[in-house]
Amino acid sequence: MKDFIQRLPLDIVVKIIPYTYEIQDKDVLNDIVNYSETKHTLFNLYHRYWIIEMQEEAPQDKNWLSNDLIARANNYKATMYGLDDTFYNIFKRNIFLKTKAQIDKYFNTLGKKKVDAEINVYLGLFTPNERNETIHHFLRNH
Repeated sequence: MKDFIQRLPLDIVVKIIPYTYEIQDKDVLNDIVNYSETKHTLFNLYHRYWIIEMQEEAPQDKNWLSNDLIARANNYKATMYGLDDTFYNIFKRNIFLKTKAQIDKYFNTLGKKKVDAEINVYLGLFTPNERNETIHHFLRNH
């Protein structure tokens, strides 16, 4: 992180530094910690199951994780039958996505990105409870 900051132009650093002294919202900080811990846990669980136990090749573990996150967002309904209102409500947490048409377009674009990027978006849109439920769902079924 230090290297990254040192590469930033000084005028940007001067604008960022004051924010480091402000008290941050505890819920936001907890969400960031939960995101990081959940991502690490899910990567480990899926790697252990799909790569080690099932002897699939990478990145099948991440492909399955992405698939399961989509399923979680869609109330565990296959997307080939359409997207559930729950899915749309989760994606509306992104302040730039207001309509179903915008979400549909974004979802289709997201599917063309690298799997890690997809996973980051889904986990970022989930609440801590939804992330934790995803872990428990995996553990119950595997």
